[in-house]
Amino acid sequence: SQRRMLEVEIDVLDKNNRLAARNRARFAAKQQLVLNLVSSPGSGKTTLLTETLTRLKGRADCAVIEGDQQTVNDAARSRATGTPAIQVNTGKGCHLDAQMIADAAPRLPLADRGILFIENVGNLVCPASFDLGERHKVAVLSVTE
Repeated sequence: SQRRMLEVEIDVLDKNNRLAARNRARFAAKQQLVLNLVSSPGSGKTTLLTETLTRLKGRADCAVIEGDQQTVNDAARSRATGTPAIQVNTGKGCHLDAQMIADAAPRLPLADRGILFIENVGNLVCPASFDLGERHKVAVLSVTE
């Protein structure tokens, strides 16, 4: 029924939001800036990220969580800048969720006051509803969008 669908959706988002709040508290305790990059596929998100990492090298401690449905290409590009990066493959899932971030973030060597970039799966629809515990969501749009 329609009511049951609404209850299930609320339950899923509620669990995710509680995990996101925990993530946010952990990041805040270490004064880490966490940015969740979202965009459509091919809009230039990875290019913008790797250029940013290159320019911040030696100026800020950075790390990256890369979300992708299958490939590890984006994580390799981030690591090529000398930045620690972890790939999270979502399989058929079209977005990262707070649990994935809670599992991945502690595996990165990010210092207090560092910057954690989360490159979400290339999709603007799915990630919009899912709080990861980030301080800001950054939407990257191409000219044609």
